[in-house]
Amino acid sequence: MISVILNVYNGEKYIKRCVESVLAQTYQNFELLIIDDGSTDSTAEIIDSYPPSFVNVKVFHTENKGLSGSRRYGLSKVSGEYLIFIDCDDWVEPNWLESLISNLQKQNADLAICNYFEDYSGHSSHIEVCKREQISDYVSDLMHGRTWCVVWNKLVKTEIIRKNGIDFFEHLRYWEDVPFSVSYALYCNRIVFVQQPLYHYVKTNEESLTATDKHQISFNECRVKAVRMIEKHLKLSGNPQIYESDLLWLKFWIKNEFVIHIVSKERIRLWRNSFPEVNKDWKMFAGKFSFKYWALQHGWDWYLLVNGKYWQLRHKLKALLMNGK
Repeated sequence: MISVILNVYNGEKYIKRCVESVLAQTYQNFELLIIDDGSTDSTAEIIDSYPPSFVNVKVFHTENKGLSGSRRYGLSKVSGEYLIFIDCDDWVEPNWLESLISNLQKQNADLAICNYFEDYSGHSSHIEVCKREQISDYVSDLMHGRTWCVVWNKLVKTEIIRKNGIDFFEHLRYWEDVPFSVSYALYCNRIVFVQQPLYHYVKTNEESLTATDKHQISFNECRVKAVRMIEKHLKLSGNPQIYESDLLWLKFWIKNEFVIHIVSKERIRLWRNSFPEVNKDWKMFAGKFSFKYWALQHGWDWYLLVNGKYWQLRHKLKALLMNGK
């Protein structure tokens, strides 16, 4: 059996389409676990309206835990040998489950990944997942962002998750998919890629998390916590040295997000205190001498603040000149 975990918060506009697409699956040996994360709209009434005859639909109402906490709760309710997630504002093709599980079992794999659609207003784009033969190449792709760490196009084995303590960190508001996907891949022996697009990732929901707080400091602070979780499973899996350069790159990239667009005392402090073990390694990633990183490493905060003000003023003047034409 496959457990499909659907976490929803205030999804009254989308939830019915999502649920109906799961119920229409050609593969029917599944349970749909709907976790209502303390919705304040009519979501609860909609999901409670499914009749008892839908024996594979199980509804749970909880206080608001956030997406990571809600997914953690969903994992605790899983009965299936396999599991996968679906987001409430998305929907799936009828053969989503059948294609994933048949390919996984046929190849004796631990993980099945499918292509997907990005749905915009009026058109869709077919997104192809880069196929990798080696697990190490796939993990490297995840850590470098060459393959997206989303959980909704990945069918996984419940046994591997429970045996290795893979979970969602309840207080991680953003980037919760990344440590989960990377950590799971570390324990896989074989991965199978399904080239057919089976999932519809809807990009028109302006209220979703990915459409709002992406560039805030709190988002990047969650990235720092997420990488610490990855480090834990790198050690537990027994091969941390294979991914040493990938991990260094990821840490430096995340640090850089604190100061790349806006510079402030708080952002400088966060750069310096986040992954301090790589503060001196900026030359590995800058490619050439950078006075900015040298100043960060040596505590020349005044230079960074003045330089940041200069670029802010320059951009404002450029915008004024463009508007004046």
